[in-house]
Parts: sequence; C-alpha cells; structure tokens
Amino acid sequence: MRQTLKLSILIVDDHLLIRLGLKQVLGHEFRDVVFGEAETAAEALAQIKAKPWRLVILDVSLPDDDDGLSVLREVCTRRPQAAVLVLGKHPDSQYAARSLQLGASGYVSKSSGRSDLLKAVSNVLDGKKHFSESVRREVHSLRSAAPHADLSAQEYKVLLSVAAGRRTLEVASELNLSAKTVSTYKHRALHKLGIESTADLVRYVIDHKLS
Repeated sequence: MRQTLKLSILIVDDHLLIRLGLKQVLGHEFRDVVFGEAETAAEALAQIKAKPWRLVILDVSLPDDDDGLSVLREVCTRRPQAAVLVLGKHPDSQYAARSLQLGASGYVSKSSGRSDLLKAVSNVLDGKKHFSESVRREVHSLRSAAPHADLSAQEYKVLLSVAAGRRTLEVASELNLSAKTVSTYKHRALHKLGIESTADLVRYVIDHKLS
C-alpha cells in the first residue's frame, strides 16, 4: 500500500548496497520521499545539523563512531522531532536496549524482512515505539536496578575489562581505542557509578554479577 505522506529520510550506513536497498524499498512505499545519505558518523552529524530530517535510519556500526550511538545522541539533542530507527546486526542486542534508553524510536535487525522494516518505519512515523517486549522489559529492569544502566556500551566494556585486571594498553588494543580514550571511559564510568578506585570498581562488578 503506497502512502501519500511526504518524507525526508536520512539513511546512515557505511555499506552502499544497504543504503541503496533501503532507498528502493522505501521509495516504492512512500511518495515524494527526499533521501539523504551518510556513510560515517561525521557525515551524518553534518547532515543533521544542516536539515530537520523527519526520519533517520541509523546503523550502529559506523567506522568512526566510538560507541555506535553518538549520532543518536546528537539527533535526540539537536532534532528531537525526528524519529530515529536504529539498525543492528542482531535482534534484541545490547544496542537495542541502549537505543531505547537514549531516545530512539525503534530498533530493527538487518536480517529482518521487507514487511518487518516497513512496519517499523510506519510505527515510528506514527509516533510509536518499535521495540520487542523483551527489550522493553530489560530497559525497565535496568532503570529500576542499578547505576550501570546509564553507562554507554563502550564505558560498560571498559568497566568489565578494567575489573578483570587488564591494563589500559591491553584494553585499548582489545577495543581498538587509544589509551587516552580508554582512560576517559574509565573516568566516566567511575563518576557515573559514584565510586573512586579500581578496587571499588571490581567490587561493584562482583556485587552486581556483571559480565
């Protein structure tokens, strides 16, 4: 069923074929669509600053995005009226929960079919949230459980690595980050958790059975 709603849609993905495929599917479903494309976080941020997009379809695995969600944060801050549909490799991944926490309108797996994608797009354009019940329950549980729910994906990874006894350079190599960035994430994690030392961090991880 074709729609008459005029849309401006920004597609953010570093794979050309995925961008082309999304444009083809959505172009057949919606009339008078204005598409924009970005293959990096930097390009996406420039497009977001330049134009008030109605819908942003965002891949969380961009090569220049350190935790996969900086573009989402920027959209929610600068263009709160825009709907953001996050694309991920797997259904119900940690990114789905983080996306919901950070203000995304929906999450859909790249392995989903055409009908699932169109349902997700229609839902978020109608102002509805498009997340599975398991993701909703997980986020609800996290919000009422502990401070580590507020950590970004990278902060959480650094937290676990440091608690496991890995040195800064080891963590940097493991996560493909600079040592300075790892130190920054560690400092942010300690601040958000309200603790001051690595020993306290280890104790926190053990007490909350994080993995």
